[in-house]
Amino acid sequence: MSSAPQSPQQPEPQVATTRDEVRVRRAPKYPVFILGGVVVGVVVTLIAVLVAPGRDATPFAQAFGYFVLYGIAIGAAVGSVVAVVLDAVSSRRARSVETEKTTYETPEADDVLDGEVE
Repeated sequence: MSSAPQSPQQPEPQVATTRDEVRVRRAPKYPVFILGGVVVGVVVTLIAVLVAPGRDATPFAQAFGYFVLYGIAIGAAVGSVVAVVLDAVSSRRARSVETEKTTYETPEADDVLDGEVE
């Protein structure tokens, strides 16, 4: 006669459900807008330095290097302002949605044995 080891019964998990109301909206990614503003600022500076008539013997690279600093700063500022405006617009279009959160808790193995030691 062989007796197979009896496994303790697996306890049923305790289920808890909560409902909440949340607001869902699309928000802009600020780093993308700032980087886009920087790129546009560099391109505008490049075009401005190429088109602007030069009266003195300043080399192109030197003039571009000087003015690109302003282009980067102004482009980043404009990109930031655009992101803030789009964020304000998207917050007005936000909608409320009801969500349900379900959590499962399983009792520990020690609780199942009720103090019995094998």
